[in-house]
Amino acid sequence: MVRTPTSVLPRLLSMAAYSNDPTTVCSQTFDQAALAASFPNSTEAPWTLIRQFGPTAMGTQGFSVVIPEMDKVVIVFKGMFGWESTFNDSTVNIGTLLNLGPNCTDCTAHSAATAAYLESREITNDFELEKYYVNQTGHQFSVTGHGWGGMLAQVAAIDLGWRGFIRWSHSHGAARVFNPPAAALYNSLFAGQAGQRTVANDDPVPTYIPESANYTFTLQGFHIVGNGTSNATYGYSYEVCNDPTNQACAGTVGGNLTDHLAYYTPIGMCGKPYYGSNMTVEEAFQSTASQAFYATATSTFTPPTQAVTTSSTSSSSSSSSSSSSSLASSGSAAGTATAVTGANAAASPSGSSSAHLNSAASLSSVGGGGVVATALAIALALLA
Repeated sequence: MVRTPTSVLPRLLSMAAYSNDPTTVCSQTFDQAALAASFPNSTEAPWTLIRQFGPTAMGTQGFSVVIPEMDKVVIVFKGMFGWESTFNDSTVNIGTLLNLGPNCTDCTAHSAATAAYLESREITNDFELEKYYVNQTGHQFSVTGHGWGGMLAQVAAIDLGWRGFIRWSHSHGAARVFNPPAAALYNSLFAGQAGQRTVANDDPVPTYIPESANYTFTLQGFHIVGNGTSNATYGYSYEVCNDPTNQACAGTVGGNLTDHLAYYTPIGMCGKPYYGSNMTVEEAFQSTASQAFYATATSTFTPPTQAVTTSSTSSSSSSSSSSSSSLASSGSAAGTATAVTGANAAASPSGSSSAHLNSAASLSSVGGGGVVATALAIALALLA
């Protein structure tokens, strides 16, 4: 089956997240002409950067933007090279952690991706500004990410989607994140095109966490094939996967890593051209991204059994009280969330932050294992 996915533009944003200046690289794609073609009567700016956030102690970064052409306010999570050698595949019970309801008490997710997302949630005050722009503009709320960023985007989607905020979730080149019960909840929240997951050519990254009782893919899957020049639809053909075990949308074991670095546009770009590669950016990304990460997270993650579990809700709950006691010495996620100044700042809310989100101190002094454990401990305490 061949179909054009709705997630082309979110993929461009996911690749633009690797640029320090997404506004500049996206200005030729999300311009006045493109907006007028979709909404000729719109009086909005074609691109409004809300803010850039991070890096947190675990290296989480991203940005958020208003794009009227898409009718969306989008949170974009940046990927990270080398995550698979930094974090193992341990899980955490997100049914309890994120209060996902009585039908998801056995829902689990990748523990490091969950902790990294929770850091971003904390430094953005639960994405307060983004929610403000959704309310002010009437646009739909969306989340996207590439690679590691795509894994975080899925955790964000299940959290914010369950709470009624996020309507669209798109991930690209992402490994498996959820166990089957959690994936089932995700799929129910983002049915069909609302929850697209994409794999390009022979990208090996989606295979880094194999199918198991703890991990399966979400739906709807898309396998895109091409190099940006093969046809008129952004240069790619498509195969849709409505079965999470369909190998067509599962990536390629031992595949070409360069296929991970171009999803409609080269890494660090935002379209125009929608094809080819940018070897300078790609090589710089591969050679420096891990070093940049290790500057903020200083050790390899080893999950403490007290804070991480895959077995039962009760064990997660029991860890909450003991984890909460460590807050005074361990604290909240390090990092920044910088809102845009000028007109955007004038239009933004006064910045009233919840006291419980500001009650913790910095995580920056903890190593990789401590970072994940403490982030989860904070979340358990905040959600208790």
